[in-house]
Amino acid sequence: MLTNTTPIKMPSYRRIITTRSGGNDSPQPQQPIQQCKPIIMLVSFLLYLNFALLGHLTITDRHPQRYFREVLPSVLVGVGRSENYSAGGNNKGDVIEEQRQGNNNYDLDEHLNDEHQSQQQQEEEKEEQNREWRLEDQIAIGKREQQKKVPSSFYRSDKSMVDVNEWWKTMEQKIQLRQNKQKKEQQNDGDNETTMKKGKIALIMSYPNSGTSYTSKLVRQASGTTTATNYGMEGLISTTDHKSVPVYDYSLDGPYYLHPPTKSMDDGVEIEGEDKQQTKREVLPIPPPTASILTKTHCGIRCTHCPPIMYLESEETFFQRCLSGARKVPDKSKNSKLDNNNKNEKQYYKKEFVTYSPNLIHSAVHLIRNPFDNAISRFHHELKEHAKNPTKYQSWMDRYPRNSLGFRKWCNDENTMYGAYERKHFNWTEYGYSSDITKYFDGVSCHAEMVRYALWHALAIRTAERLDVPVMYVYYEDYANDLEGETNKLLSFLNLTRSVDGEGNQVKLPEFRQSDYADYFTLEERAATSELIRRVLKNDKGIELLDRYFTEWNFQKLVNQTQDIV
Repeated sequence: MLTNTTPIKMPSYRRIITTRSGGNDSPQPQQPIQQCKPIIMLVSFLLYLNFALLGHLTITDRHPQRYFREVLPSVLVGVGRSENYSAGGNNKGDVIEEQRQGNNNYDLDEHLNDEHQSQQQQEEEKEEQNREWRLEDQIAIGKREQQKKVPSSFYRSDKSMVDVNEWWKTMEQKIQLRQNKQKKEQQNDGDNETTMKKGKIALIMSYPNSGTSYTSKLVRQASGTTTATNYGMEGLISTTDHKSVPVYDYSLDGPYYLHPPTKSMDDGVEIEGEDKQQTKREVLPIPPPTASILTKTHCGIRCTHCPPIMYLESEETFFQRCLSGARKVPDKSKNSKLDNNNKNEKQYYKKEFVTYSPNLIHSAVHLIRNPFDNAISRFHHELKEHAKNPTKYQSWMDRYPRNSLGFRKWCNDENTMYGAYERKHFNWTEYGYSSDITKYFDGVSCHAEMVRYALWHALAIRTAERLDVPVMYVYYEDYANDLEGETNKLLSFLNLTRSVDGEGNQVKLPEFRQSDYADYFTLEERAATSELIRRVLKNDKGIELLDRYFTEWNFQKLVNQTQDIV
C-alpha cells in the first residue's frame, strides 16, 4: 500500500485519476467525466446499432417490412440488454455482484451464451416456417446472374424490333388488298352482302397461357360440340394437307373450326383406312344454330423478351388483332410446278394472314388468370418451344432450368437487355403514361411481363365495350373450386346443353390441375407488382376484375410497429 504520495502533475485532461492515501480509497471529484457520460453512452449506442444493422443490410435493402417487423426490434432488444450493464454506472462485474447477493449463483457468460443460442434456434425455426425466407438465396443468385453478360444470341436483331402499330398497318394493307380481290370474286358470284351477315361467334379473349386450351377442351367435352379458333393452322385433323375450314362459307377469312365437321371433308382428298378412322374420332358436330361457338383469340401483345415498342399497342391495333389470325391455303406458285397426273404427289400449302368482320361476334368470354402464375406459365411455354429443337437452343435451356431460379434468371435477363432503354430512352408519355412510370418497376420481378399482362387486360376490356356484346368473365382458378358450377355457367352463356353418354349420365369433365408457384415471388414483390399493375391499368373496371390477385402493403401495421419501437 502506498503512503504519503505526492500528487502527480499531469495535463488537465488526465486529472481524473484517483489517489489513495493511508489505505483509505477515496475518489477525487470527477465532474468532467460525469458531464461526458451521456455523450459517451449515446455514441456507444449508435456504434452498436450501426454494427448490428450491418449484418441485416442485404435483407432490409430488399424487405423494408421485415426490417421494421423483425430485425430492428431484435437489435433494440440487444441494445437494451447491453445498456443494462452500463446503466447507473454498473459494469459487468457489478451485475455479477448483484446476482450473487440475490443468491443467483450462476455464470453470466454461460447464461448469455445459452440465451443467444436459444434466440438463434428460434430464428432458424421461424425462417423455416416462413416461405419468404426461402427465396433469399435465390434472389441473391439471381442478382449475381443479372450482372453477368447476357449471351448475344439471346438479343433480338434490329430488324425484328419494329413498332408493333406500324407493323400492323403494313399487315392490314396487305390483307385489305387480298380482301378487295376476294370481294370482286364474290360479287361476280352474286353475293354482295357478305360483310353485313351476322354470326354466332363467342370470342374467348385470353392472354397467352392463361388457360385457353383447357377452357376450350372443357366446352367441347361438356357439350359434345366443336369449338373454333382465329388461327386456322391449329385445325386438328389427321390429314396434314387439309386446308383451314371456315366456320361460315361467306367468311373465308375466319374464324376456323378446330375440329372441322364431316361435311368439310369433301375437298378432293380421299381418306382411307386408319386415317379415316382417326379423322372420324377427331370430328365433332357443330353447335346448334341457337348456340354460340366458342372461338379462340389472343388479340395482341404476345411477345416475350421484347422492348416496349413491340408490345405497347394502340386500342385500334389491339381491336383489329382480336379479329385476326391466319389460315392454311394452297400455295399455287409451288403447286403449279407439280405433275397434275400424279395424285400421290404432295401438295404445298402456305400461311396467310386474315381479318374478319366484327359483325360475326355475338358475345365474348374474358378469361383471367393470376398474373404471377400466368408469367410462370409463359416461361414454361418458352421452355417447351425451345425444347423442340435442343440442338439449336441447348445453351438457352441450360441457362434457364425449369425452376424458380431459372424463372428469375429469365426475368433478370430481360431487364438487363432492355432496362436502360425502358428507363432512359423510351418515351412513355407518347403512349399515355406518366414519365415516372418506371419507378414502379423497382422491386418487381419480371416487370415487363407484368406490364404486358396489365395492358392486355385493359385493352381487352375496351375491345369488348367497342363490340357492344354480352361479356362473361371467367377466372381460371375458379375451376379448382367448383368445376361443375363454372362449366354449367359457361354452357348457359353459350346456350349449349350438357352432353350425356349412352346411359343418360353426364359425360365426365376433363381433369383440372393447378400447380403451386407461391414460392416464386416474395410478399414484397407481390405487393410491388400489384401497385405496378394498377398504374398500367388506369381503369376502374380492370382494377376491380384483378383485385382478387393484389397484395397490399400493410402501412398501418408498419406505423404501429414503428411507434412500438420508438
